[in-house]
Parts: sequence; structure tokens; C-alpha cells
Amino acid sequence: MAPPHRTTSVLVGALRSNGFEPQLLRESWSVGAAARAGGARAVVLDVEMSGLRPVEVLADLHRESPRTPVIALTSPEARDRTVSTLRASHDDYLVTPFPMEELLARLRLRLGDDRPTAQLYLRRGEVMVDTALEQVFVENKPVSLSRTEYAVVDALIRHPRGQAMSQDELVTRVWGGPPTSNIVEVYIGYLRRKLGAERIRTIRGRGYVLEG
Repeated sequence: MAPPHRTTSVLVGALRSNGFEPQLLRESWSVGAAARAGGARAVVLDVEMSGLRPVEVLADLHRESPRTPVIALTSPEARDRTVSTLRASHDDYLVTPFPMEELLARLRLRLGDDRPTAQLYLRRGEVMVDTALEQVFVENKPVSLSRTEYAVVDALIRHPRGQAMSQDELVTRVWGGPPTSNIVEVYIGYLRRKLGAERIRTIRGRGYVLEG
């Protein structure tokens, strides 16, 4: 599914890498001041961030900048309280943990941004690849991989769904030339131990499929 809730720095980095220009505000008064200045096209509000009083922030935003959409990031425990303060017409919310690509999609929807963007998140079942950070997640949890292991997963997840990727294709994609005879099998073994054996299927005589 989704990666775990991001740290603020990673969230800001992901927004920047997708063409946004985020401004990080850590105190309630600064959010209202930014809204009054008219510099924000949208607000992503982490209701759990220390220093913020989310109810006051939302009231201030709705009063000072009624056309600015708000996307609130809320814990499951605070969901009902948060939703009760949102405006149905302009505001939205995500419950943590959430997929980063869902936040990006909702931001673009609220901003009316239909420009095509590079696909930074690739998903196959419970396996997700963050191509910007070169990080693999399985069932919301980051998996520690070597650069070569990551390259194998990246190759498999980009291959058409349900179609086997041959050893020769993997060799060309990952190693760029002829490796030792059993190197592909060795790395597939490593990845099965880290991702789950059931997630990489061998099709005899054809190659490997990342399930999902």
C-alpha cells in the first residue's frame, strides 16, 4: 500500500521534486500571515505538527483566504475532529500513513493542474518504488536494498504487468553487459528474502514476474 507517514523534510523534498514550491511554516500565526500575504495557492496542514493549533489555523485560513484549498494530514485518532473543521467545497484530508502520490494527485486536482508529470512512484501490489529517493516499500515499510538490488526491482516493476522479464533483459537493464552466469538468480534470491518469496515468480524458460 503506502509508505509510512513522511518526515517533514521528505515531504517538502517530494513536493519540490514534483514542481511545487513549498514553504514550511511551523507556527500557527505564520500560516495565517502567509495566507494574508496571498502567497499560498494551497495549504498542506499537518495537524500533528508541534507548534500548530489546527482548529485555529483552519479558522484563520477560512477567514483570511477563503479561496485557498487546504489538505489536512491527520492521524486516524484525530480524523473526525479534523474533518468537522473542513469546508466541503475547498478542503480535503488524508489519514496517515498515506501514499505520497495520492497527496500529489489531490494537490493537482485542487489547483486545477493537468500538466503531465514524471511518474515518481511505481506500484505493483504491495510493493512500491519511490524513484526520486530510490527507496522500495513493502506493505508500508521501507526495505533496505543495495543499489543493484534496487535496480533489479526497478527493472521488474517497470516491465509490463504479468509479463515475464527474461534473464537477458535483466542483465542488459541492470548490468549493461554479460555478468557471471548465475548473477541474476543470486539477486532474485536476495530480493525474495527481503520482499517476500511470493512476490517474485519464476516462469520456467521465460523469466521473472513481480507479482501484484
